[in-house]
Amino acid sequence: MGCIADVPAPVDNAIEFRYVFRVSTPLIAAHRGSNEFLPEQTIAAFRQALEEDADGLEFDVRLTADRQLVLHHDRNVRRTSDGRGAIADLTLDELKKFDFSVNRDNVPDDPEARELATLEELFKLVSDSGKDVKLYAELKHPSRFGGELETRFFEFLRDWPELDVVVMSFSKAALKRWHELDPERGLVWIFEFPYGKIPPGVEMLSSKVDYIESAADFAATTKDDGYGLLSWTVNDPDQARRLADQGVDVLFSDRPGEIKKALALKG
Repeated sequence: MGCIADVPAPVDNAIEFRYVFRVSTPLIAAHRGSNEFLPEQTIAAFRQALEEDADGLEFDVRLTADRQLVLHHDRNVRRTSDGRGAIADLTLDELKKFDFSVNRDNVPDDPEARELATLEELFKLVSDSGKDVKLYAELKHPSRFGGELETRFFEFLRDWPELDVVVMSFSKAALKRWHELDPERGLVWIFEFPYGKIPPGVEMLSSKVDYIESAADFAATTKDDGYGLLSWTVNDPDQARRLADQGVDVLFSDRPGEIKKALALKG
């Protein structure tokens, strides 16, 4: 298994960095929305994150059987809803009938807190809010639709030029496909442990907080090599402060308001 130290620094003709933020405190992005108390990736969770002044929203993108772009982490809906089946095998109308609040207590009796959200619903929420937030979209693979997910998402983004969207994936193949479609957009490669060469177009690396804290000099080496760094999932204020001290650029958190407040009080 390779390590980041084995990866060469970007060459002189690399893409200009657009998604690296040299700030004293990291940006705080809501991980699947502000989902500590609200069901993950529902419109209610994202609305709450906006009210908490999250700097960004992180979410997962999948295709339904009728090729609609929806927000859901798992391949199937068993963990998150009262339904059964894979997202890719169900139509949007079928998915909208499930209750996605079954694993949470005291959820409002509101469709925004109980229904599967579409990508269009999220983008409309952000656009209508007037807030300047970054949207961190993870393209979920493996998928039986293969590269169609990238193509559909790329076409979708054409209708929302005013929104600031960052494309991410664990899949190197997905990032390569996206770079061929849209070479001007900086990408984020997500991994639990780094391995091999960094895909073309990648400007930021994203790894779990346990790895970043346990791997000696990983954060420093990543920054020295010219890449931005994101970490997930950061819900402990002390941990957030340590990552800030290491120069991590973006923290994904289930409780963005609390983490943002903790870092504001840092020092």
